[in-house]
Amino acid sequence: MSFTKKSRAKTTSKTLHVVHLIEALGPGGAERLLYTNIKHFDAEEIRSTVITVYPHATHWLEPIEALGVPVVCLNCNSPRDIPKGIRTLRKWLRENKPDLIHSHLWAANMIGRIAGRLTKTPVISSIHNPDHEAEAWADGADVGLFKRRIVRELDRWTAHAGNKRMIAVSRYVKESANRRLGISLDAIEVVYNPIDVDLIKSEPKANRAELLRECGLPAGSLILLNVARVSPQKGLLYALRALPEILKHHPSAQLVSIGATTDPGWHAQLQREATELGVTDHLHLLGTRRDVIDFLRACDVFVFPSLYEGLGIALIEAMAAGCACVASAAGPIPEVITDGEDGILVPPRDAQAIASAVCRLLEDLPLRTRLGAAASKSALSRFQPEQSAATLTRIYRELVEQKRI
Repeated sequence: MSFTKKSRAKTTSKTLHVVHLIEALGPGGAERLLYTNIKHFDAEEIRSTVITVYPHATHWLEPIEALGVPVVCLNCNSPRDIPKGIRTLRKWLRENKPDLIHSHLWAANMIGRIAGRLTKTPVISSIHNPDHEAEAWADGADVGLFKRRIVRELDRWTAHAGNKRMIAVSRYVKESANRRLGISLDAIEVVYNPIDVDLIKSEPKANRAELLRECGLPAGSLILLNVARVSPQKGLLYALRALPEILKHHPSAQLVSIGATTDPGWHAQLQREATELGVTDHLHLLGTRRDVIDFLRACDVFVFPSLYEGLGIALIEAMAAGCACVASAAGPIPEVITDGEDGILVPPRDAQAIASAVCRLLEDLPLRTRLGAAASKSALSRFQPEQSAATLTRIYRELVEQKRI
């Protein structure tokens, strides 16, 4: 089956051809969101083509092609190739004449907005992160202030020149785009990232005991799980610094990280700090995996100590899977978790607060069970993919109709 079809009368509107332009198809949240949305569009309403800027990340390539969606690559090697990407996309747009472009992430936004303006193709951009906030600029990445300012000004200029509408993945991101890019709040619509409910409800491929054996962990281990890129933004360092205190009370605790390493230097720094803290045997960086859902079902506590986020789709998936979650109260995360009702919020960068919250959950099974059940109910009710696909379809049609007026 290529797409999910809705049980309703056949539409009398024209099927829209939408180009989904994204930097690459790696294992990140924006790429996962793209797959989930495409999977749930009504084929009678939306015909999709995915175009990537870079060829190097292909985690979602096969799943997207399995939906019957063609994937085209602009074959850029770095941001320096953005002018080449604009020329290539402009030619493709003139030959294929899609109804609109929906772009995701910075390089794709630059290329899509300019090529769209040159070909008079309407463009809508999704904003996935508060890229120009102080906390994002101070995330430890090796990017100078001058370069960040250039990136922001290019973002601002192309957003005003090339965008008809913008989509923010949270209220926090919407307000950030208004504040940092000068985009009118009326021009930005919040569409929360959906979760792949089919995946959440799928049959497990491995149980807890099998996962522990595969990872070489003792049968009695307590799993503290983090799902995120191994990068400064995701705050794994503070969960690591919380580990010695946790181990004083729960010696069998294991901190398990699943996610791509986007910064090898940061990966090495985490390993060095684990050695200095004496917790090397309790830190497990597993890299990218396709069985994340099995780990979510198996973990005792899900830890999400991000310093900043656009929304936090990995956190929402953990909630939907029924995990008891400890998360930092950063940016939009309080839009997702209500402290004490469906999770526990702690201050960002506070290792002691993380340790206290984790120990509290490990020592109180009824609390873990209650928070996990409430988290699942909340996530499954608020982040349904059908609702997101319907909202996007409505926005696409409004955009196309505006072009005709």
